[in-house]
Amino acid sequence: MELVLPPFPSLLIKSHHLPPQLPSRPRHGRHQEPITALAQAPPFTLSLQETGSAHVPHRARPFQEPRAHQPSSSARREPRFVSETKLISFHSSAGRLGDARTVFDGMSHRDLLTWSAMIGAYATRGMFDEVLALAVSMVSEGVLPDRFLITRILQACAYAEDLELGSALHSMAIRRGFMGRVKDVPVGNSVLVMYVKCGELGRARGVFEKMRRRDLGTWNSMIFGCCRSCEWEEARRLLEDMRHEGTEPGVVTWNTLISSYARSGDLDVAVELLEQMEESGVEPDVVTWTSLVSACASLKLLGQGSELHCYAIKIGSVNNVLSGNSLVDMYAKCGEIVAACRIFNEIPEKDIFSWNSMVAGYAQAGYCGKAYELFCKMEDYGIRRNVITWNTMISGYIRNGDDERAFELFQTMEGYGIKRDTASWNILIAGSVHNGYFDRALRIFRQMQSAGMKPDYITILSIIPAFANLVAAWKVREIHACIFHHNLEMDGKIANALINAYSKSGDLAAACSVFDRHSSRNIISWNCIIVAHLIHGSPTQVLDHFFEMKQHGVLPDHTTLTAVIKVYGMEGMVSEGREIFLNMDKVYNVTPDLDHYAAMVELLGRSGRLQEAYEIIDGMPLTPNFTVWDALLTSAIMHGNVRLAQLAATEMSVIEPNDPRIQMVLSNLQDLAGKSFDVPKVTVHNKGRMLDEVESCLVEIRNMVYFFSTGDNVASEHLVAELKLMLIQMGLSMSDIGNGTLEVEEEMEEVVGFHCEKLAIALAISDSPCFRSIRIIKTARMCNHCHTFAKLVSEKYGRQILIKDPKCLHKFENGNCSCEDYW
Repeated sequence: MELVLPPFPSLLIKSHHLPPQLPSRPRHGRHQEPITALAQAPPFTLSLQETGSAHVPHRARPFQEPRAHQPSSSARREPRFVSETKLISFHSSAGRLGDARTVFDGMSHRDLLTWSAMIGAYATRGMFDEVLALAVSMVSEGVLPDRFLITRILQACAYAEDLELGSALHSMAIRRGFMGRVKDVPVGNSVLVMYVKCGELGRARGVFEKMRRRDLGTWNSMIFGCCRSCEWEEARRLLEDMRHEGTEPGVVTWNTLISSYARSGDLDVAVELLEQMEESGVEPDVVTWTSLVSACASLKLLGQGSELHCYAIKIGSVNNVLSGNSLVDMYAKCGEIVAACRIFNEIPEKDIFSWNSMVAGYAQAGYCGKAYELFCKMEDYGIRRNVITWNTMISGYIRNGDDERAFELFQTMEGYGIKRDTASWNILIAGSVHNGYFDRALRIFRQMQSAGMKPDYITILSIIPAFANLVAAWKVREIHACIFHHNLEMDGKIANALINAYSKSGDLAAACSVFDRHSSRNIISWNCIIVAHLIHGSPTQVLDHFFEMKQHGVLPDHTTLTAVIKVYGMEGMVSEGREIFLNMDKVYNVTPDLDHYAAMVELLGRSGRLQEAYEIIDGMPLTPNFTVWDALLTSAIMHGNVRLAQLAATEMSVIEPNDPRIQMVLSNLQDLAGKSFDVPKVTVHNKGRMLDEVESCLVEIRNMVYFFSTGDNVASEHLVAELKLMLIQMGLSMSDIGNGTLEVEEEMEEVVGFHCEKLAIALAISDSPCFRSIRIIKTARMCNHCHTFAKLVSEKYGRQILIKDPKCLHKFENGNCSCEDYW
């Protein structure tokens, strides 16, 4: 920020009696009372003269702007007071902050100069929590800050993002007349920066518009606030306005805009601004180049990064460690390890960031041996490894499948004096989830909390997707309890993840509850709740949310429109779905893609318009993918069209030749097609069943998960007998297989024995409480017989049954299924 604080003023000494020990700072949000009390008092008149009598009660003393000390009759009492204040400044300037605080706490009289000296000592060291604690205590003792000290305290509020105290100080500044004159620009700038840092751009804009004079720091703060809030056009408008008012943008102004656009991924605009910067006569500095190169690293834009590297060499902006570090990082993240290593070797004075970037480059590229070699060499070159170095190595090992080595480093790092941070735990959790060890990830998550480490939003976003399934609903609730305990639910990303996890774990009510409490909904939030209602078979609620989001000014995107087309298909509203599809590019600026074509095929297929569905595919401007052909296969199976089913399955086998499900479908269709003369014969690969292709399912009962496979010989005789009794009681025989649909995705029970979901349902009926939902995950599509069986069980026993197969989530209640018998 191009704002230079005025030097500390010479302040008039003023004595006040204080207790010997300063009270500690209240917790965030609890220091409003002393500030508010004074902010609500009548405004102070600056012309009042200060009395020197030590016998006048403090609250009766008038205040005035500090001025140079004048000799008075009380001068005999001043030498000790002045010397103590000077001693505080002497200790703090020598780095002995503890000694300075000891002197401060031992003083019997402290005035504004004393408080300013102690607060300034903390402020210059970036100890902003201590600054705020002292400020609250100072005001509670009746000493008010002057225009210079209030600027420092406001800056501490900005860094600590303490909106409550900052707002109170803003009110005090207005009442004391620190905001209305031309010379009050530093105070106004500090208030402006405080609101920007606290995310209150509207209030910052109000301060900005009322300022009688604006300097370069004022404009920079406002532009930074707009960029931080992604109001790019407003930031560009401010750039033009400041020029119009006679303030030329400086290097900080340009860097703010360039780095913001670069971080947002709009590199073309960032480069355009770089050209404007040079045309205006402002020379780019190292921050300019590193922000652009770092953006190329994040986006993995090797070409643009190399061009920037060449241009930086041309103008001589790469001969420093900061530029070298950013180039090493860029080439490493883009996979150019040789180039990264060459630049690393050319950096004359490598710092910890240089080494960390190179270690990370090797680890990300899979060269963990080379990464560990550099990791060990760092100490030999006098570079002490920090927690980022250790985390980088742990991440590299676990990402490349060497979990044992990763855990070994995690266990030993504190033995080398490196304290684990939240990122250390997050790496193990995310790595375990990535490698498929979900339960281990949950154990680490619990150990993290037992160790006193508070999870952050990265922790939650890493672990919660692992349990977004029907048999882990209780684990989602456990994670939600942790989120609530640590006050993380208001984070938009976490709220969206919770909505998604609850809906996929079968708890639609909990998903809706999180959405209703979500105060900062964005397009992702709306999409999460819309998809939640879609997979739970609630088309009316989907359309209600669709129209509601538009009323809130949220423009539907690709995901929204895909869901809406599917919902119109569920409702049989073909013309409405077709209208959305045909006009989406004009109305919503969304170009139809493969997901939209698949939704249209499903919409037409549900209504029996198979020929139209095929014509949609045949006339597509895009090459149909697996999902599009799968939609046609489902429609053909449900309507008994062997020819179209075999056509779709054949195309799917070309796209995924090793998919065992498609091979089985083709095999069964071939058997059916043997009776027809107009169906072409196809070659079926791997027609024999493999052991790992046996259909299986998982069922959750009393927080325990049980595994069943089709024709399970391990199932107890008692369970099989109970299942047979249930079938007899419901009047369902093995030959009752449904409604004329093709049965091509699972072998008949006469051949392989009971299908696994029947066994799972029988166990759940006998062993789980009657008020609990039955939750099953199945690896293959449900057959018609099992689907009918589940409907009858839900009606006879009054149980809700949730079964997730590869096609959809089936929610059986009162003899009906949410899929409406189309899956």
